[in-house]
Amino acid sequence: MRWAQLGFGRASTTGGPQPTPRNLQGFRDGTNNISAGDAAAMRRHVWVGPDEPQAWMRGGAYLVTRRIRMLIETWDRSTLDDQEQTIGRRKVSGAPLTGRHEHDPVDLGAVKADGESVIAADAHIRLASHTANGGVRVLRRGYSFTDGIDPATGELDAGLFFICFQRDPHAQFAAIQRRLGSVDALAEYIKHTSSALFAVPPGIQPGGHVADGLFTG
Repeated sequence: MRWAQLGFGRASTTGGPQPTPRNLQGFRDGTNNISAGDAAAMRRHVWVGPDEPQAWMRGGAYLVTRRIRMLIETWDRSTLDDQEQTIGRRKVSGAPLTGRHEHDPVDLGAVKADGESVIAADAHIRLASHTANGGVRVLRRGYSFTDGIDPATGELDAGLFFICFQRDPHAQFAAIQRRLGSVDALAEYIKHTSSALFAVPPGIQPGGHVADGLFTG
């Protein structure tokens, strides 16, 4: 092993009866994540299909990791209203600003009496929403982390170790990240400190071993 990141407490639900966890900013994280039990969504968005040129990757998935440091001190000094406008959801309930309950549909077209959008143009959930990204989705599976104090600033070195699985990282993660990287209001409160891309081969057949397709004729 050449590198490791210690994390704790999953930072997104992947299905079943799991409640949506909260990240270190105090918000529920991954409300609209793909359910691992949704076979159709997994085939469409996660498992590498037969069009993959590398035969040994068919049935596997591509894994993107990104270490996202949260600027906790700056975030905690902001008002609750500013935090909710930044994310586009209520902090306590997890409901979108256009709803009352966590899993209410996000209405990106809702406007206030003055004509302004209820969910701001730079709100995180608007930019990350699959409805605003041509239906593109990823399966999130992150963890929170805390690595002590940054000696240069005296502030917490803590945040989200973001992990996601998809069948095409360029068409999925990169496409979403380009939108987030342009105008996301959350960018004021986070800092990306590392990222990586991994190929995850398909499951092992009886008598086989990990990535055995790499070694077959």
